Amino acid sequence: MAQAKWMKLGAAAFLSVGMLAACGDAEDEQPTDEDIDVTPEEGEQEIIPEEEPKEGEEDGEEED
Repeated sequence: MAQAKWMKLGAAAFLSVGMLAACGDAEDEQPTDEDIDVTPEEGEQEIIPEEEPKEGEEDGEEED
């Protein structure tokens, strides 16, 4: 009976410490809600990915 009591107390303490550690403040994370300028600078080329053909379509062929 005494052994079960200590096991339960140890488990509760272990889980409590785990919960507190998970809620810690990590200072090395970067904020994600900043505005990012993605427009090309003067002299840089704008890279636009080519569209892949849709299913059932092939390059250069058109149906009438």
